[in-house]
Formats: sequence, C-alpha cells, structure tokens
Amino acid sequence: MSSKKQLKTKIRAVGNIKQITRAMEMVAATKMRKTQEVALRARPYAKHALSLLRSLLLLEGGEELRAQSHFFKEMNRKNPCLVVVTSDRGLCGGFNSQVLRAALKFKEEYPELSIVAIGKKGKEFFERRDIPVLKSFSDFSEIVTLADVAPVAEFLMTEYAGHRHDTIAFCSTQFVSALFQKVTLHRVLPITLDELEKTIQGIVPKAGKYSDIQNVEEKQESVVSLLEPGARNIFEELIEDLVRVEILHLIFESNASEHSARMFAMKNATDNAEDLEEELQLLLNKARQGAITQELSEIASAKEALTM
Repeated sequence: MSSKKQLKTKIRAVGNIKQITRAMEMVAATKMRKTQEVALRARPYAKHALSLLRSLLLLEGGEELRAQSHFFKEMNRKNPCLVVVTSDRGLCGGFNSQVLRAALKFKEEYPELSIVAIGKKGKEFFERRDIPVLKSFSDFSEIVTLADVAPVAEFLMTEYAGHRHDTIAFCSTQFVSALFQKVTLHRVLPITLDELEKTIQGIVPKAGKYSDIQNVEEKQESVVSLLEPGARNIFEELIEDLVRVEILHLIFESNASEHSARMFAMKNATDNAEDLEEELQLLLNKARQGAITQELSEIASAKEALTM
C-alpha cells in the first residue's frame, strides 16, 4: 500500500488533471455551440444552392448541359480519390479513429485509391502506415470560411478536370446532435441527379431549430424562370461555386462533430478523475485510520507494560 505522502501527491496530481480537463471541457462546449450554430445556419443556404443546381439540370436543355460538363461524366472508379477529414488536434474521443477506420475499409476495397488528408491527425495516421498522401491541408480558421476551403476545392476540381481521378469522395463526420455524430462517405464529383437529390434531402435536420426549412421546390420555378442571361451561362458560372459550397458544408459538419466529441471526451476524463480522486482519498483515510489505530495500540501496550 502507498504511504500517506505518496497518496497525497497522487491526489494533488489527479486534482490538477481534473482542473485541466474541466477547463478543456468548457472551452470545447463553447466552441461546439459556436460551430454547431454555424453548421446548422449553413444548411438552408446549401440546400437552396444545390436545389438551384438541380432545377437548372431539370430545365429544357438540362441533358445537354450535363453532357457538355466534365463534372457530370460517368463514374467508373478506376482512379478514385478519397478526402479524409480529421482534426488537427487530439483529445476528442473516437472522432478521428471512426473516420480513419472507414477510410481504411474503403482503401481495402479500392487499393488504387488516392488519399487527400484534411487535418494533421489524418496525415500522421497514413504516414505511420506508409500509405501515400496525395495532398494535405490543415490549420484552417476556427470558423471555416470559403477562403479556407478554396485551395481544397481548386485542387480537387483540377485533379478531376485533368482526368487524374474520375471520382472525388469525402469521408467525414456529419453532426446529428451533441450526443451523436455519424461517419459518412459522400461523393462530390461526378455530380448525378440521384446523388444531388440524396444530398439535398440529407442536409435538412430531422428535428430542431432548422428542421422547418421551407420547401425549396415550391419557390424554385419562379427563381429559375427569371434567370438571365440564361441557364447555360448561369450554370457555367455557378457550378464550381456550388462544389465549393458543398465542400464547405461537409467541413462545417466535421468541425461541429469534432468539438462535440472533444467536449464529451473531456467530460468523461473529468468524471474519471473525480472517481479516482475519491478512491485515493478513501485509501488516504484508511491509512490515517490505520496509523491512529496503531498509535493507540502502542500507547495501550506501553501503559500496560508500565503497570506490570
């Protein structure tokens, strides 16, 4: 059994750790609320933007637009590229490991898969396993902006337009709630109407503050009918911007999920520190009681010896 001095040292150390994890929990909670609000606020815009693209494709001449744009060519997955979105920092529970497990599984299915890493943790993970990383991005702003994701979007669209990759997909985390986030594999390029419809439907929260987004389809016809100088010109100007918006939306979701995971990881660490502190305090109390009992026993023995 540890001595009283050792126990006191351990209790102080655990108390210091508890203070640190509690502070980190509070910081993560603040960041989570901020990034969660940004991610949810971005959903109506992303839904409207992607719905506009879908409406353009469904107009008369939409098939011709699709045929002429390299963003809509058929996918054969001979040269796929997977963008893996992780965090720059650790201490966020299973957030990174879940994404990386899904990415490795996809890599096993497609050995020729190229990896693009967003976040230092993903880059380090693949480098430790000698898996080549085509390109890495990190150190984004705390609240990610279009300026942050522009280099990512430009690189991916250049790779795709240059026929170096025929599929661009994202492996990232979708924010469902503070308690639950899920890993998703989402194809960004090429664009198909089915995939576009699935993305639009998946953007709207099932419940909560932004679950009552108005039905875009009801307003879309009046918007599209006013397009000038025409659908083709609008399409050519907007398509790359809409791809950037979709990538920004995916990173928003990942950031909100990261801070949520970190908040609960730090809460669990604080709870564990409190439990350990209680156990150590109990051992210290037992050690004190044992020392007192021993002293009383020695006094009684000495008194008995003197009276003999």
